[in-house]
Amino acid sequence: MKCVEACLSGARVAVGQELTIEAIIKEAVADRPFFKNSGGGVTISGGEPLFFPEFTLELAKRLKDEQVEVGIETSCFPKWEKIKPLLPYVDLFLVDVKSFDSRKHKEIIGWPLEPILINIEKLVESDANVRIHLPIVPGFNNSEGHFNACAKFLGRFSDKLVGVDILPYHVYGEGKYYSLGRGETYRFKGVKEIPAKDVMPFAKGLKQAKIANVTVGGLVGMGVKKQ
Repeated sequence: MKCVEACLSGARVAVGQELTIEAIIKEAVADRPFFKNSGGGVTISGGEPLFFPEFTLELAKRLKDEQVEVGIETSCFPKWEKIKPLLPYVDLFLVDVKSFDSRKHKEIIGWPLEPILINIEKLVESDANVRIHLPIVPGFNNSEGHFNACAKFLGRFSDKLVGVDILPYHVYGEGKYYSLGRGETYRFKGVKEIPAKDVMPFAKGLKQAKIANVTVGGLVGMGVKKQ
């Protein structure tokens, strides 16, 4: 970027770069020995990668041609017609669900909950590997009602899900807001992190719903798939 190159003080920095699919594939293939040893691969993330369905599909296809395992992080909100073509090429769908309350989801997240739940059902019915991420945010969804709704819905697929990751709120985002000059508008400024012990009853409830693989704090490896 010319503005970065021209800034003598170094006050401007590039935080991303535009790459072609060919460049991405080249970089991924260079790491293939590490993927082979770790059971890992490439996770296509965002934002929402399915807002760019053609690019995402082509990238997934090319990665599979190179024998690289593919994961996708998605809200599962886009139409099923954008998700279905990915089924032969994606080894693991990582799906974030932020609320199981339809009204709250529409009001706070900004779009309906129902298409997400329907798409999760369709992924499971298609025998895809699905792992659910459940971010827990103070004042938004750290409630017994939310925990019970999660267990009720996900329990329907307990024998088909790869796993569920409970992700307690952390403060990493606050520093990013300040670096962008928006620290004073950060909604969760000064809010403390949720200790892992506070969500252990939630983890226990998911286990009682017969979901075998439940973690608190993160994914145990994208190579973990149904046997």
